[in-house]
Amino acid sequence: KEKAVDNVNTIDTIESMMPLAARGNAPEHFEAYREIQMEWMPYDVYARVCIFLAFMHLTHCWAYLQIGYLLQEVRAVFACAIVMLPMFVLQQVILTLDISPGVMPIHRLGPFGLWFAYFAAVIEYKRWYDPWTQNFGFFLVYCAYAIHIIYTIQLYRLCRPSEEVPDVAESPGASWWPGEWRLPKAFQHAIWLVAPPKETNEHDIVGELRDMQTGPSKKAAGAPHTDADRRADVHRSFGKQGESPAWFSVKVGLISLLIAWVWLVAGFTWEVLNQGTSHPSMLSAPG
Repeated sequence: KEKAVDNVNTIDTIESMMPLAARGNAPEHFEAYREIQMEWMPYDVYARVCIFLAFMHLTHCWAYLQIGYLLQEVRAVFACAIVMLPMFVLQQVILTLDISPGVMPIHRLGPFGLWFAYFAAVIEYKRWYDPWTQNFGFFLVYCAYAIHIIYTIQLYRLCRPSEEVPDVAESPGASWWPGEWRLPKAFQHAIWLVAPPKETNEHDIVGELRDMQTGPSKKAAGAPHTDADRRADVHRSFGKQGESPAWFSVKVGLISLLIAWVWLVAGFTWEVLNQGTSHPSMLSAPG
């Protein structure tokens, strides 16, 4: 029985176990790796993107917490400014390191929201009431909200999978991924994956033995020919829209954040319109 099993696949009976749509120009083991890698590649990529998002929003939250604490509890106006400065610089550094410089730098507006919020909060503790100063404080709050809305929209644009095929870099060690992968291009220099090779000059012994048996292999009927077809083939298991569940989770989080900022704008507008009246507050407790 063992001898019979060993004789099933010999030089005369070698066959390919790859799906027809998965066959390409590279040796079969590279094509198999390409197919299997799609099981974890999007999660690996968006885990790195989520680390970026987590650090940016964590520093924002901590800075806003310090504005509330240092101004309300401690009344330390200048100490609060000292906190805002390193947080602002830190966020700009993270944006510089993680996002490709070829992208329109709209995202650099995000850290400026800290300063608008800081000065708006300082105005709230002005010693003497002044209607003009109060209105200017309202204007600064709206500027901070507008910055965060624009910043969140830009993060959505940066994090979504790119439809453009990345440029092939000829220099050793340069970042590159297969053209059929849809990844956030803005993070291409900050994502490190071991992708299948672009081309290989190695001998495909198994393929050569198969060709000796059946003749030179030809592209299977129905297999993708263009880059767009191959991209659709690679992402065929991601759902109707060809989206990875990893990107879907990030997308839902960013859209939820955008809705939250819009709600805060609506709530603050309600507060401004109904200040000094008995109408219930949307953002703070009564009294």
